[in-house]
Amino acid sequence: MRGVRAGEKRVSAPAKARAAEHIHLPSVHLRGEDGSGFDYDEDLFVSGRGRRQWVERVVRLVVIERDGYEHVRETRDTLCAEEMEQLRADLPILMDEENPASAASMKECANKEMARQIRIARGEEQVCHACGCSETRSCSGGCLWATATLCSRCV
Repeated sequence: MRGVRAGEKRVSAPAKARAAEHIHLPSVHLRGEDGSGFDYDEDLFVSGRGRRQWVERVVRLVVIERDGYEHVRETRDTLCAEEMEQLRADLPILMDEENPASAASMKECANKEMARQIRIARGEEQVCHACGCSETRSCSGGCLWATATLCSRCV
């Protein structure tokens, strides 16, 4: 490190930002005999510490048609305190891919998301154009429709 000359200010290096911890929950891949089906992925990004910790959830659904064409739908939200607590309790089970309860839980999430996306595509369910929440899967902690296309968390 070099010395400081008269009139110069010593500038300290910026503190390293703590990278978000990435947790990829076990994926679900469901296919029919013709190869069509869907993939369900859920990723969690944990940032901050202690009381200032937050978790961003990214849900990705990839629908694969018979001809190989893919539709990708991704939604994001930030977990509320209650969901973060539940996640801490459930994470050891969810990450144990050999546990039948874990596989069943992830498959149930995948099937619910697929059904939700079908309703959205058919125009049977309203969806927020910013975060992707809908009438059957609101933002973590709840939200309301603020406009025809945005929830109260996204306005």
